[in-house]
Amino acid sequence: MEYEYSITATYDGDKSPHWIGRYDNALEAVNNFNKFIDYGFANEYLTVNLSEPSGKMHTKVFYANGTVGGK
Repeated sequence: MEYEYSITATYDGDKSPHWIGRYDNALEAVNNFNKFIDYGFANEYLTVNLSEPSGKMHTKVFYANGTVGGK
């Protein structure tokens, strides 16, 4: 199966993602991207990226202090 969308979740600036999800449709990918709501088990922050087939990337950064950033 070929996947068009991917989600990665990376703790505290690690070089490798802690978790990777691959999806063949946008709806499932966006629904799973939206399930990330806090920093999880990261020490300082969790970075979550959703990549589209066009190359566009959506990013959310959850910080331990409760703030959220994104692009």
